Amino acid sequence: MTNDPDIEVRTYFARGKNALVARADFSGLYAAWYLHRMDCGLAVPPECDQGARDALAALTLHCAGRPPKESCAWTIHITSPRMNLFAAGDNASGSVVANVFTENIREIPNNIFYADVIGEGKASRRSTTAFEGNDVLNAVEQYYTRSEQRPARFFRHGEEDLVMVAAQPDCALDWLRGLDREAVMRLDQDVELALLETRCYRFVCGCNHERMLDFLVPVFRRQGDELFGSEQTIRIHCPRCGARHAVTREALEAHAKKVS
Repeated sequence: MTNDPDIEVRTYFARGKNALVARADFSGLYAAWYLHRMDCGLAVPPECDQGARDALAALTLHCAGRPPKESCAWTIHITSPRMNLFAAGDNASGSVVANVFTENIREIPNNIFYADVIGEGKASRRSTTAFEGNDVLNAVEQYYTRSEQRPARFFRHGEEDLVMVAAQPDCALDWLRGLDREAVMRLDQDVELALLETRCYRFVCGCNHERMLDFLVPVFRRQGDELFGSEQTIRIHCPRCGARHAVTREALEAHAKKVS
């Protein structure tokens, strides 16, 4: 959905507190996500709606505080109600994407937060963290404490306006931990905020027919007959955004030979 408008994420340095503050109005991004799913014929399960929105917003705020050529992806597994929430962002292109899974989810007894990060010229690295509860913003805070090894807090400045406050070296931790929504609402009055950067993001996956073929080749080589059965065409959903793609056996066979 490359025609969707950008949203702006502003990051600030809280002077005297040594914290990063990131804020954005996500109404445009949420609308793009809903329209994308509608175009793909995908409903948003009611029990997943708030969590998916929060994952997309928190991931975007997180990306805004990361290096400009870094990309990251989160998979948040929640046991009750059972779901996997996926969100990913690429700072180089300013793209973010999200998806929801409620079927064929491997049963895991604990809530697990998977975070994958790719930096410029670096191999992908993954961290896996358990978390408690089913509130996604709280899950991200737990991820920051346990994996990023620095605290971060998330607040709703408005219904679709979110704020992240993350510790930097020598952060005033007592102040950060004591923040509440009322304090965040008047943060620009109580703390000197120096604008660091404004970044733009939009909902874009970039999936296409060739990428789906790349995705399917390893499965086709292992179990091509099971994949297609008696059909010559299968329809699959992009795991990143849910978009539907039709793939013929003939095209997949030709692509498998091409990349062998």
